[in-house]
Amino acid sequence: MLKYKCLLCGIEWGDPGATELDISHGYCPACIRKQYTSRIHRAQLEAGYSDCFNRGYNDCAEDGCCFRAACQDELINGWKRAVIQRAAAAEPEGLICEAASA
Repeated sequence: MLKYKCLLCGIEWGDPGATELDISHGYCPACIRKQYTSRIHRAQLEAGYSDCFNRGYNDCAEDGCCFRAACQDELINGWKRAVIQRAAAAEPEGLICEAASA
């Protein structure tokens, strides 16, 4: 299994036994929620889904939506359990961002 490191906040998650050669980079679910909610809403609408990302709907029926893994609280909680190392300024919040609640 791989270990992952967020390009924005530096949090690492995944397999704690993975070496530095087994690390992959991307964005953690918390950073996706904070940085990209409005873009994701546009992409959801263009794909024919509702713009429900990061609005707190835990009973979402959009099973085919590719943003589901960064949206559902139960999946975010699973990600939090896999956090290995937090960067100095990073906390895996997984909270609904201000832009989505406005």
